[in-house]
Amino acid sequence: MLHCLAMAKGKKIDSIEKLATLVAEGFEELKADMGELRVDSHMFKRDVEGLKDDVRELRVDMREVKRNVADIKENIEAQEKAVDKDAVTLINHETRIKKLEHVR
Repeated sequence: MLHCLAMAKGKKIDSIEKLATLVAEGFEELKADMGELRVDSHMFKRDVEGLKDDVRELRVDMREVKRNVADIKENIEAQEKAVDKDAVTLINHETRIKKLEHVR
């Protein structure tokens, strides 16, 4: 393992002091990397929380859209019935008028 550490650094270990220095430097680099990972993890967690909030808002918006679509559908159906009723009334009036015209 010591040989691998030395080879990774590209240096030849010729004393315990150098070995200790390389190990200490390795631990410092490891600490720095861990600190960066913590920061990245924190940022990732914050982004995920933001996404959760966005999804909640979308769900609320979708519920409102569904309610509005249901209201629109109900209104259109009511208008269709009214138009159909008016059309039948007009046809009936037209039929009566034709009958009255023949009577004259």
